Amino acid sequence: MNVEKQLDEFYSMLDIKPVSSNAISLYFVIIEIAKKANWKKNIKIANSILTSKTKLSVSALQRARNELITNDYINYKKRY
Repeated sequence: MNVEKQLDEFYSMLDIKPVSSNAISLYFVIIEIAKKANWKKNIKIANSILTSKTKLSVSALQRARNELITNDYINYKKRY
């Protein structure tokens, strides 16, 4: 996967499927972590890491993540 290509696709879709600035911030953090994980298909990222990097509260993080899921920007499986 290529970061530039991924971000180009994301930006082009924002006109069709807009999301909040919190969701955009979260998406960028997820992309950066995925890149560092060598683009593995499934990566696990703790909420504590995402809240630390985005400076979002847990509830704001959950809302932003739900926006990304609803608009098909990411897939998500809750970890138990």
